[in-house]
Amino acid sequence: MIHHLSIAVANPFRVAKILAELMNGQFFEFPIHQGAYIAIADDTYGTAIEILPQKAVWVAGMTEVEVKETEQAPALHSVHAAISVPISRERIEEIGIREGWLVRFCDRGPFQLIEFWLENSLLIELITDDMAANYLQFMRSSTYAAFLNEIKATA
Repeated sequence: MIHHLSIAVANPFRVAKILAELMNGQFFEFPIHQGAYIAIADDTYGTAIEILPQKAVWVAGMTEVEVKETEQAPALHSVHAAISVPISRERIEEIGIREGWLVRFCDRGPFQLIEFWLENSLLIELITDDMAANYLQFMRSSTYAAFLNEIKATA
């Protein structure tokens, strides 16, 4: 279970506000670093997303993790997350359109999701309540292994 993750973006306040809206949660300042925020889903899992300024990175400090500023922000990200959200596909699309961010429904075959591109550069995959059952069924070791075996058999 992933309880929280951290991301770095150009406008942490705006992204925190939107993530809280998508999760039906709230957002707050995140005192680990100036200009950082945290969006909390208020779900049973303690789901939260820490939003740092774009040039902030985690480093191993002398006694615990610290946040430091880098010279240059990355243009692209290799990290993304899939998050279940308690709002509809239509509401997600409305929010994305309002913010001017790319949003698209994707059918991955065994499951569906919505790509939601924060600031048009960082991918968050959103899974609505009606999409969750297929995703949860597919993301089991036995189901995934069978999926891979099927791909190999047809190759």
